[in-house]
Amino acid sequence: MQTIVSLDVGTSVIKCVLFDKKFNQIKIFSVNNIVSYNNFGHSEISMNKLWLLCRSLLIKCFKFSNKNKFEVVAIGITANMVGLWPINDKGKPVRNAILWNDLRTSQLMNKLKYKNKNIYKDIFAISGSVMQFGCTIPLIKWFYDNEKSNFKKTRWFLNCKDWIRYKITNDISNDFTEVVVSPGDAKKIDRSTKIFKIFNINKEIINKFPKILKSNSIAGYTTNNFNKLLHLHNSIPVSVGAGDVPSSVIGLGVNKENSAATIFGTTIHNCFISRVPIFYPKNIGLLFYSPNKLWLKTMINIAGTINLDWILKNFFKDNSKLNKENHLNQIERYIIKKNIKSNGIFFLPYLNHGGVIAPFFNENASGVIYGLNQDHDKFNIMQSVYEGLVLSIFDCYEIFNKKIKHIYLAGGATKSLILPQMMSDILNKKVYILEGQEFGAKGAAMIAYSSISRLSLSDKKFNQNKISKTFTPNKKKHIEYQVKYKYYKYLSRKLFNV
Repeated sequence: MQTIVSLDVGTSVIKCVLFDKKFNQIKIFSVNNIVSYNNFGHSEISMNKLWLLCRSLLIKCFKFSNKNKFEVVAIGITANMVGLWPINDKGKPVRNAILWNDLRTSQLMNKLKYKNKNIYKDIFAISGSVMQFGCTIPLIKWFYDNEKSNFKKTRWFLNCKDWIRYKITNDISNDFTEVVVSPGDAKKIDRSTKIFKIFNINKEIINKFPKILKSNSIAGYTTNNFNKLLHLHNSIPVSVGAGDVPSSVIGLGVNKENSAATIFGTTIHNCFISRVPIFYPKNIGLLFYSPNKLWLKTMINIAGTINLDWILKNFFKDNSKLNKENHLNQIERYIIKKNIKSNGIFFLPYLNHGGVIAPFFNENASGVIYGLNQDHDKFNIMQSVYEGLVLSIFDCYEIFNKKIKHIYLAGGATKSLILPQMMSDILNKKVYILEGQEFGAKGAAMIAYSSISRLSLSDKKFNQNKISKTFTPNKKKHIEYQVKYKYYKYLSRKLFNV
């Protein structure tokens, strides 16, 4: 049987998934990622250690494949996007990679904003995205200004998936999904000379950018050393690949205009599907290019499951016998059984260092528990966290002012006993959960198969989805949540001066 190996390098977890040619999941291997954080908002990872983790998963996956006499016909890769991943002319890391959620460019941006108070608006007008501190272009400028010796050692600026692909194939390239949000020119689907000028990016820096290839093209083939490592008789084609958000939407098979998909993970991406780039609402959200020639206008809450991780750690006893999913389900069953209410508590789920970029923009926004009194307990707070997360999703979709027929849900929230129905109730729309789980990896597998078969990603082979669960809105609950939303919205804008 012919199969596809797909590597999905997330910020928190790395997954290697084996699919058949109909993109049914056969086997998954995973490992937690090792990210280093500090009190200054720095977020880094050792590029070599990351590769060793990825390599260990690939070894396990190919060992399983060889044992079962599967023929791997392609390798696909997707990963967390942007950040700074510099390598020298020998292909070795110059320093730790800086991730997308890093804040070290905040001082740089404040200086630039002092010179040009409209800098964020100018960047948005070109890229369709709010420029985040962990984007590639501002990080490169910071790198050039602050680490001159490391900059001189650098030959290429890569992104995460490009680094892993280089280790497998020796190919050095980038793709258009990364370029657009680096930030780049969304209308031209290319790097932007205007944004280069805004950041004073000179030719010395520009010459360190790799070539740009289509995501669903073959970047290269597994090297002889890699073949020996995995006991392969022949080299295997490896696709260029795409960033995690476009890959996930492709894996979901969501390709109809005016459809929407919420990808609920470390961050919450609320994606509206369009055939043209959308530059409104102005100065909020992100705009992603998808390899199937669609656009994803994304209202993103930077903090998703981070909120749940935080409340588990600080309010509930550590239950080492249960993993996080089972621990949450145990708490959810208690909330449902006892009909726990939030009882006037409002939770603003902006529990991160990066502020808010949708549905409003405030770099200094943070998580808030509002309305506590002596009668509340940890379960009231937990219920308010669930409500806050779902209210933030509604807040993001409302700003579109678009007629959305239904919403597909992917990510950790699909396993919750509370969140999917709560989403349906507040949005007053059907929420669909599709069969399968690893949609980012699935999208990467589809992109890889497209690269070897030369089938367009718009082909029906890549756009079939089977619905596993449907959640229908409760009208009474919808009315209740609308009342809560009015106060939630007022509170969030009032606290953060919007």
